[in-house]
Amino acid sequence: MRLGRAWTPSAPPCWTSSASARPSSSPASPPFSSAVDALNQCNAISEGIMTDELRNFLELNLPKVKEGKKAKYSLGVMEPKVGSHISEATGIPCQSNEFVQELLRGVRLHFNQFVGQLKESDLEKAQLGLGHSYSRAKVKFNVNRVDNMVIQAIFLLDLDTLDKDINSFSMRVRE
Repeated sequence: MRLGRAWTPSAPPCWTSSASARPSSSPASPPFSSAVDALNQCNAISEGIMTDELRNFLELNLPKVKEGKKAKYSLGVMEPKVGSHISEATGIPCQSNEFVQELLRGVRLHFNQFVGQLKESDLEKAQLGLGHSYSRAKVKFNVNRVDNMVIQAIFLLDLDTLDKDINSFSMRVRE
């Protein structure tokens, strides 16, 4: 597989592969067991935490690094926090730089070609569902949010405090 740099004036550069035209069957790509599991993994990555599932996956699919020896590979990670956590916990060398980001961008762009059984529409639906679940969990969705805005407005417009502030301001203006 040969990596080459693709560039078009209308889009930023991305890494492409000559083997990206055909689907690959990678044994090291188990699907998530459920949407909840995918959401939990996504939340852990955003917080910079390595889950047990990720640790088991990496230890099973990457060569072991012998103690006292330098690894012959380096794991490319998008999030530097996760990379440092992986390095500390497993001893797997990680790097997060512009090259890795471009490479992963290319993988995301051509992901449906790498996984033969996955249709592009299914991928879009899964990404949309996971994105909605992730943002809902981060925002802490509250059904009574309209009431919260009314309560906050009442606290802002506390009439006694407002009356005192107006009186003190008018006295200062008179002086």
